[in-house]
This record gives sequence, structure tokens and C-alpha cells, in this order.
Amino acid sequence: MDLRFTIALIVGKLTAFLLILKGSGATAAPGLYALNIDPDFVKKFSQRVHFGSIIVSGTNGKTTTSRLIYNLLSEKYKIIHNRQGSNLLRGLASTFINNSSILGKLDANIALWEVDEAVLPEIVTSTNPKTVVLLNLFRDQLDRYGEVDSIRKSWQKWLIKIPRSTNIILNEDDPGIKSLEKYAKGKSITFGIQDKEIKLPKTINVSDIKRCPNCGSNLEFSAVFSAHIGHYYCNYCSFRRKIPNVSASGLVFKRGFKTSLTININKKKSKLNLNLPGLYNVYNLLAASTVFLTEKIDSSKLIRSLQKFSSAFGRYQSFEINGKKIIIFLIKNPAGANEVLRTISLEDNLNILAILNDKIADGTDVSWIWDTNWEIIASKIKSVSVSGTRSWDLANRLKYAGVNLSNKNVYKQNNYPIGHIIKNMGTKDTLLILPTYTALLETQKNLSKLSSQEKWHKN
Repeated sequence: MDLRFTIALIVGKLTAFLLILKGSGATAAPGLYALNIDPDFVKKFSQRVHFGSIIVSGTNGKTTTSRLIYNLLSEKYKIIHNRQGSNLLRGLASTFINNSSILGKLDANIALWEVDEAVLPEIVTSTNPKTVVLLNLFRDQLDRYGEVDSIRKSWQKWLIKIPRSTNIILNEDDPGIKSLEKYAKGKSITFGIQDKEIKLPKTINVSDIKRCPNCGSNLEFSAVFSAHIGHYYCNYCSFRRKIPNVSASGLVFKRGFKTSLTININKKKSKLNLNLPGLYNVYNLLAASTVFLTEKIDSSKLIRSLQKFSSAFGRYQSFEINGKKIIIFLIKNPAGANEVLRTISLEDNLNILAILNDKIADGTDVSWIWDTNWEIIASKIKSVSVSGTRSWDLANRLKYAGVNLSNKNVYKQNNYPIGHIIKNMGTKDTLLILPTYTALLETQKNLSKLSSQEKWHKN
């Protein structure tokens, strides 16, 4: 009997119970207390997961890709997953605590972890991964992460140590991710987009990689999809994009936030019509499909699952209140926000509520809003409001983008005027809410409360 592990589990269980009694979430604190007692708590629990773990990491797309993978593999495995999005080591520990018996027994045979890019090396060494998915690396929360290069270099160190049996899934269109292939001892499998051009409005490309990661020469691009994502090559060494194992082509982005494409898996093509918007979701879908490929499951199941998938928490999540539609798009860095703005720019008569916070989980540096191309939606806006702890910063940015914003529509601090905006919307209008991370959580609470009130009034 491992006494330290047992005590850590009991303390974690008790902490979770008390937090639930108080009406709080138990996504981090139980795991934090358990890890203080037994630093190897996650490693010991991971050894009890028969088929090991699947890890998903990167700057953008972790949550949606993880949800897609969960849906794809749930028929084959019993999965334990940090679905609430607490993606540090303490979040994984809390997930184990909340999904095990008091004796540490799990009703799961595989773990699926969404992992913060800054702690990926620590978590890889603790979780016995069978597959690691590396989505992308963009500039994000400079006050916390530093530049992209520092994250990538930390990833190189653990890739060298990883077992040969581990599948490493890489975004072929991100040169920074592609450069990691030479460090991986395991089997590398890639995904990407084969089209030479993406039919979306042009936006600011804030490239985080301008030089070849291999030799330092200028990196050339034959196609640029978003930021530094595209088809690239170096004239001075062998570094270049190759044809990926899983790819998409014939991308069509439609009004009403829908997408059609052809997916190619091991030279077998299938047409897909998706209830998902945007270029970023195509990459999420390809990453999840590449995991599916490693599991050798019939591709017809993959297609059916992808067609049914709608959204993940806060990433194109929709509500209906008083007959009016509300859609949430999380924004948290230039690359992700620009893709959201490109996506919504396909629509007309936009009703926007943008919420900018600068709390620790958001990143205290909000200068990224100046690298975000609000100009592409300026002419499409019917109404706009801003809120959050840095509402006036965002209002100033929108002013320079040519957006007509009244001072009365700038709300201070955590005053999210969702109910007021919905009340004054037309019956056929849709409200698009663009929050940063902590604002997303508050938005969820506000919408849930409004939805409950509506049900109460109807009854």
C-alpha cells in the first residue's frame, strides 16, 4: 500500500466534497492539495490507465480537438478526460480524484488530456502517453509564456526522451511544429491543408516564424493561410512542408457558420459538410482525424462522428433566449481572434458584444488587440458594445478600426449587459459575444441565469 498516495487521494476527495457543498467547482484545488502531499500523484494514477494517455497541446484549438477526439473514440474506450478545461498538472490530478473511487479505482482504460503548452514537458513525463498531438504555436500571453521560441525549445527537450512507441502528431502547416519532427523518436504523423488559397477575407498576418527553424535563413511561403501557417520552404536547406498523412482540400466557408471540405486519410477521400465555422476548426478536425487514424478504426465511423459534432465550450457555442440566438466565440490572442473575425465577417448586420479582461488566466498584457484586425468587420456591424476590465482599451482599438461605438455602450469592469442587449435586439437578430477566457466563464453564468429565468417565466 502506498500511504502517501492514499492520503493524497483522501485529502483530494475531501477537498472536492467541501467545494461542491459550497457550490464551487472542484477542477483545480483538490489536485493541488493532493500534489502537495504526493508530487507523483498523477504519475501513479496514470499507471492505472491500461492504454495510457492521449495528450493534446498547442496555443489554439486544444479544447475543440480534445472534444472531437473524445467523440471519435468513446465507442472503443472508456475515457477519463479533463473536460472542464483545467489543463495544468493540478487539473489532471483533480480529474483523477473526481473520477475514481476512494480506493483509487478508475472506470476508464484510456486518458485524454488537454494540456497547457507551458507545462507540456512536465505532464508528458507523468502520464505515459501513447499519442501526443501538437496543434500550433502562436504568440499568447507574453507576460506568462514569453516568445514562441522558448516554448518550442522546451518541447524539443522532452521529445528527445519520449519512447519510440509514442505517436507524435504534428501540424505540417506550422513550420515551428514541423521543426520538432527531427527531435521525435516516436512515429511522426502529420496533418494539413492542401489548398493553395483559403477563400476568406484577408487579415493581418502576425507571423511568429519568419526564419527557417533549421538553418536561420529567411523562410519562403507559397501559400499563407493564417499568421505563419501555410505552405513554406527554405532555399538554403532541406526544410520544407511535405504532403501530410491526413489533409483537407476544397474548403468552402459558408454563411450561417458552416463549412464543407474533402478530407483525405491515407489516400481515401470523403466529402464532409460540417456544423462548424472557420479555418481553425478545419485544423482541429484534421488533428482529431489523425488520432483516429492511429487507432485503426473504420473511417465510416469517423465521418459520421465529424458530421454530428457541433461545438465545444465557448468555441462557437450557441444559446437561444426569448427566441433570439446568441453565439459565443472565445478570443484570447491575435491569431485566434483574427480567425474568429474572418469567420464572422462572412455575415451581415452583426450585433457584437466584445469583452476584454486582463486577469491572470487571460494574460495581463492586452496589447494583442492592436494586432487583431477589427477593421474587416467594421462595415458589417449593426450594433456593438464592449465590456470587461479593459473595456476602454478595446473601445479605443475599435475607434481606430473605424467602428462607430457610443460611450454609453462601453461598460465597466464585470458589467456584462447581455440581458439588456438581448431585450433591445430585433426578433431575427443574432448576438455574437466575443469574450476572453475569464469573461467567457462569466458569460456562461449570465446566459445560464437568463435561460433559467426564461424557463421560469414560461412555466
